Amino acid sequence: MRNYYYNQLKKEEKRKIIEKYNKEYHKSEFQNRLTRLAIYALIGYAFSIFLVVYSLIKQQDIVSNLLIAIPLFIAATIFLIGRHYAKLTVLNKIALKEKN
Repeated sequence: MRNYYYNQLKKEEKRKIIEKYNKEYHKSEFQNRLTRLAIYALIGYAFSIFLVVYSLIKQQDIVSNLLIAIPLFIAATIFLIGRHYAKLTVLNKIALKEKN
């Protein structure tokens, strides 16, 4: 895991960086992509949970539904982790600009 300068900042400094981020990227394409990733992840979580519950209730195709639900759950988790790291990278760039 990379060490980010942003993570080493104090709470007040982080708040200032987040305010600048919100001003610069409020309605940007980057923010739209982050929102889209979060929506895809939520849909993935919801559908994988639905598949598991449905297969347990109906007692049919349990293995095949689990073979679909588990990778979908993992992909949704990867989407959220990627979203977090993309945003953290941008916050770190803003923090480094403020430092200099």
